[in-house]
Amino acid sequence: MSSIDKYRHKILGFVKCDSDYDFVYGNSTRKLAVYKLEQNIPDDERDFDGLINDILVGGGRGEAPAFRISNPSAFRFFTDEEFDDFNEYSELFKSFWSPNQSFHLCNGFLKLGWNPLENIEFWLAEQVCNLLIEHVPEFSHNQQLNLESKLEFIK
Repeated sequence: MSSIDKYRHKILGFVKCDSDYDFVYGNSTRKLAVYKLEQNIPDDERDFDGLINDILVGGGRGEAPAFRISNPSAFRFFTDEEFDDFNEYSELFKSFWSPNQSFHLCNGFLKLGWNPLENIEFWLAEQVCNLLIEHVPEFSHNQQLNLESKLEFIK
């Protein structure tokens, strides 16, 4: 069972990650689920954190490791040049990957245009925000980002 299944959430779709390696142990899937949290995650959860309406890419234990994108802060950060209402990037997005899991995921993201000289969390958050703005009506009120997303969104 994935850690996300313990909490109320809504699945928004999937992003494809063509890694040469399994990022879910014993599973050859190359899709990462994208979830919207419908409740705050309690402090004792170890696989991810988040508040209601935040976005999770991956679902934690039993699934791909999780990556949290804070909603609406991250969307405002990527679409509003004036937004600076945060102290550190972990308030906007945060990965919950082990070094080995990071290697497996980044292998796939390399094929999608990520450059290892870029911060992977920054790159992935920007890509996912753009995908949601383009493909999910509840996020379309945000401005378009000035990039063509390299990720493939699968409904």
